[in-house]
Amino acid sequence: MKKEVNHNIRKRFNEIIYNTARYTEIILSVVILVVIALAGISMIHDITRISLWDMDIDFFTEFLSNALSLVVGVEFIKMLCRHSVQNVVEVLLFATARQMVVEHLETWQTLIGVAAIAILFAIRKYLMTGDERL
Repeated sequence: MKKEVNHNIRKRFNEIIYNTARYTEIILSVVILVVIALAGISMIHDITRISLWDMDIDFFTEFLSNALSLVVGVEFIKMLCRHSVQNVVEVLLFATARQMVVEHLETWQTLIGVAAIAILFAIRKYLMTGDERL
């Protein structure tokens, strides 16, 4: 009888911890989403206030870096909301692609990035079941 009571208390305590962690994830997702929205508005404001003639390669590189960071952030929120292998793979794909596109990497670093993306695509194609691909 005492063992069963301890088991029920432990089970209830585990549920409380799990629910607290889940709600914390949701709150953090909302905070991150608000920051992404504000950063997106700021990015659009920056684009509209700059002269067409001032849009050089440096401006484009900074814009691309910011835009791809927002995309990675959105994918990260999706991963927090839906715990699936597909979302994790997508976040890794976007983060790796962003790093390769925005940074001026050395040849060997680019090769490693391409290999990492190829591995992630192979994982998505060959190791994930139909339910995980959603």
